[in-house]
Amino acid sequence: MTWTADELAAFIAKVLHEVTKNGLTLDYAFQKVKRGWRRLDSFKVFYDASFDAVRHYFLLRHLASALLGSTSAKAVARTWFVYRADKLLYNRDLVERYRRRVLKRARARPEEALASLEALRGDLPRYLSVKYSYHPAIVKTLLANLPPEEVERILDAGNNTWIWLRVNTLKTDVDKALKMLEREAEVEPHPRIPFALLLKKAKRPVQYLTAVRTFAAVPQDLASIYAVLSLDPAPGEKILDLAAAPGMKTSLIVQLAEGRAKVVAADFSAKRVARMKHLLKALGAGDAVEVVRADSRRLKTRRFDKALLDAPCTSSGAFTKEPAVKIYPRVEEAPRYGTLQRELLANALSLAEQVVYAVCSIMPQEGEEVVASAPAKAEKPHPDLAPAYRGGPGGRTFPHIHKSEAFYIALVQKNL
Repeated sequence: MTWTADELAAFIAKVLHEVTKNGLTLDYAFQKVKRGWRRLDSFKVFYDASFDAVRHYFLLRHLASALLGSTSAKAVARTWFVYRADKLLYNRDLVERYRRRVLKRARARPEEALASLEALRGDLPRYLSVKYSYHPAIVKTLLANLPPEEVERILDAGNNTWIWLRVNTLKTDVDKALKMLEREAEVEPHPRIPFALLLKKAKRPVQYLTAVRTFAAVPQDLASIYAVLSLDPAPGEKILDLAAAPGMKTSLIVQLAEGRAKVVAADFSAKRVARMKHLLKALGAGDAVEVVRADSRRLKTRRFDKALLDAPCTSSGAFTKEPAVKIYPRVEEAPRYGTLQRELLANALSLAEQVVYAVCSIMPQEGEEVVASAPAKAEKPHPDLAPAYRGGPGGRTFPHIHKSEAFYIALVQKNL
């Protein structure tokens, strides 16, 4: 054993502090705490435990208050040991010894603290927020647009993480990639998208799988794949990808068009453009894409057949992948992003006959309302998508339906 239960609890508490007080993402918080920690052979358990504690923060905070009379990061980390540690840690003796120490100072029994949830049932938003550990603003937004039963299914499913792999047919074919992956992992092909594979389990972390290291397969969320499928790229078409970095969707455009479309990818950040060029080259798409640095709100160029706009947004739909989003979904920034998104969409419509507009957001202010405000007609671009909110234009992906992030996607065509 290279670490103790006290060390793990202290580490989790520090990560929670960085996320809840300083607004960092889980990975940034983890790396910041790790830099100041003593060297360990592996931090995997520390990362997994921190991820789990952040994902269940609101529930753990409620239980910590009932159990220990405190909602501090330290109290929440200790409460994690009581309720969650045995789901992740193999050393049950270590868990039980630490658990007994915590409960010696407890104000209530663990089952009594859990039962206190029932007192919240009269306030549905708060009850769902605590039970499934989401910021109240996420719960209230979903309840304002969807039936309560579906909201609860979304929240429950959102506490899972799915890893989708996209077979990169610019490097290999699906059968060869499957054989390569099956030597190291168990994957499940999507029933309707042959190049999309759900990673069920693997002998090593996904980034170390041979197929991933050689770019025969790349991790890409299914919602992101649906955004590009909605564009339906074809050989011979002129296609523009706006706000394109890091370039994963751009590479899928090239893949679906069999490398025979004229693709331009634009992004404002010089650093992101440089990284995008490197990624596209590694994926085998570099020669098929013209990468330009430009403000996608003001880019003026020749007309394109199609454009993809995966717009900057609150990322409030990314909670399956980034648990810190559940604590700080940035929903208050939706109006500011909405203004930017309208500007981006207006310019996209001036440059292309058809535009696929996509955002990783649960907020109608960034989805349905942006598209509805444009002088354009919009529709749900793919049959697999769920309906948009309240019969609005476009469609959505949800974790309980698609095992993916929560995206809004619409096919938009300017009114003539």
